[in-house]
Amino acid sequence: MSTATQADDRSARRLAREGLFQSLAQGLSESYLSAFALFLGAGGPVLGLVSALPTASTALAQSVAGRLAATRRSLRTLVARAWSSHAAALAAIGLCVLLPPSLAIAGLCLLLLVGWGAAGLAVPAWMTLVSDRVPRERLGWFFGLRGAAQQAGVLVAIVAGGMLLWALRRQDLEGFGFAVLFLAAATARFAGSAMLRGVADSARTAAAPRSRIRDALGSSARFRRLAIYLWLLHLGTHAATPFFVPYMLAELRLSYAQIGLLLAVPAAVKIGTIRFWGRLADRVGPGPLLRLAGWLVVPVPALWVVSGSPWWILACQVFSGLVWGAFEVAQASALLQTTRGRAGAVAAFHLVDGAAILAGSLIGGLVVRFGVPVAGSGYLAAMMASALLRAVPSALLLWRVRGIGRPMWSHLRIPLRLWSVRPTRGMSLRAWGEPPDDEGGPGPTALSGP
Repeated sequence: MSTATQADDRSARRLAREGLFQSLAQGLSESYLSAFALFLGAGGPVLGLVSALPTASTALAQSVAGRLAATRRSLRTLVARAWSSHAAALAAIGLCVLLPPSLAIAGLCLLLLVGWGAAGLAVPAWMTLVSDRVPRERLGWFFGLRGAAQQAGVLVAIVAGGMLLWALRRQDLEGFGFAVLFLAAATARFAGSAMLRGVADSARTAAAPRSRIRDALGSSARFRRLAIYLWLLHLGTHAATPFFVPYMLAELRLSYAQIGLLLAVPAAVKIGTIRFWGRLADRVGPGPLLRLAGWLVVPVPALWVVSGSPWWILACQVFSGLVWGAFEVAQASALLQTTRGRAGAVAAFHLVDGAAILAGSLIGGLVVRFGVPVAGSGYLAAMMASALLRAVPSALLLWRVRGIGRPMWSHLRIPLRLWSVRPTRGMSLRAWGEPPDDEGGPGPTALSGP
């Protein structure tokens, strides 16, 4: 093996293993973000805003990230600085417990906007680093190693975070527990940034894709139908997302240990079934799987209204992990096919998607505060509203999401990235880059983001 090949192999391993630190940081911070906002005194609309800001700011940053990366000579330095900025924001979030309530909430929102926005700026540069350091024939190995590291990291982070908060809350140190939690997330993010020191820098600049929404929607009727459906579905979904953890804490009075275990269930179920859904999509195509799973995710939040028993919630979480796993495999494949992996179209999709998520979270917050309670709970009212909002695009648009046949490549080879960590979905997974080639391997830029 030549010296250059050995250097690339070391770089590839470091980039893959960094996925563990990234998932630890996301799992520790995003899983308990709404609980932290509740502790600081946030109400319905603010809980929605806090939950949506990480995804929305990441999507907004990625819409301009390509242009930024195209102007930088050292992509490795750009990624390291972006991740370090994210880590610094995570550490600062924990210090919000020292501020008066009004300032604490404002500071939290500002840090979420800046921190996750900084992380989003690194995506095109990271993708270019991977495409330079990982040979085409080893992309499957790379994404397999990184995916396994991320899966392990998410599960460890969710359970460990819940146990930490449970132990410190029993000592009346809940605020200190959150500070430690976000400091641990910051440490993991800093560790991931430090791993870049052993990665050879890219010899080229990153591409600066055009991400104009009008051009993306006009490129394909199939993409336009799919995008509108997904935007409306995600809006409806996030009308409930911020409120599952506050509901378990404030109304069901579950401990953080119980909540941590319940949050880990859909992630574990998704890890165990994702390959099954990939094989099924290979046989029937992503279109039929998307239409089936699209209806199955509709009642997920409404199931929580049936009972507040932890055992019932456990069953709901198992069901959620199953159906969201199927949906995310089909969604990733459908987006790759309808956009042909064009970075500009994908960036435009995520920009609007971030706005939809933000709008849905704010709608849910208004329902919690001003809506008619369901079973005496504003949180349950938001969950029912979410189910109704999911049903609308499913009834009106899902049947029109057609023309997405079986691709030439296997769904088991789609490079998936950890997009976010959500209460009823565990890991939220999405795909980046071009579709795999005809031989089944990922395309030259079919890369999973950081």
